Amino acid sequence: MKKLFLLLGLIACFPATACDEDCKREKAMAENDVKFPSYLTASYCQDTSVTFLLRARESLQEYRDSQLKTGHKGGLRNISRFLKQRKEWLQECDRYLAMTDQGRIFRNETTTATIMASIDATIKELDRLVASGSGIYVPESQAEMAGQRLDQMFIAVDTHRTDLQLRGQLVIR
Repeated sequence: MKKLFLLLGLIACFPATACDEDCKREKAMAENDVKFPSYLTASYCQDTSVTFLLRARESLQEYRDSQLKTGHKGGLRNISRFLKQRKEWLQECDRYLAMTDQGRIFRNETTTATIMASIDATIKELDRLVASGSGIYVPESQAEMAGQRLDQMFIAVDTHRTDLQLRGQLVIR
């Protein structure tokens, strides 16, 4: 009987000492002297991550397959800007999640670093091609170098997505 009362007492104490997302958010802002935007939540960050893993990946693959081979600098510039914007969103969420002790944007630090490095390498290659030479087109052989960077990024993203699916943390319908 004493064990039952002890167990009930412990269960009753947990909600009182638990720190929900708002509590973690306030604590992180106070400890790190930052102010998070009101839209920044764990749910928003999860949506941002999944959107990148699925929709942005799909859009980039479409560009890779149909437009990259033309070597048009305008398209290369647009894809670079697209990736820079998504990277900013992902980094903002990763910082928020890390500071509030809710994990990382891509499950753990290693995976996050790998995907971010592949995004950086792709952006760097695209920007290099846009800045190279004169004219509005780059040779197909040089455009293919950007394609290789995109492929490396796709591998990192797909590996993470598959890992999430195997763990039951990402369901695609």
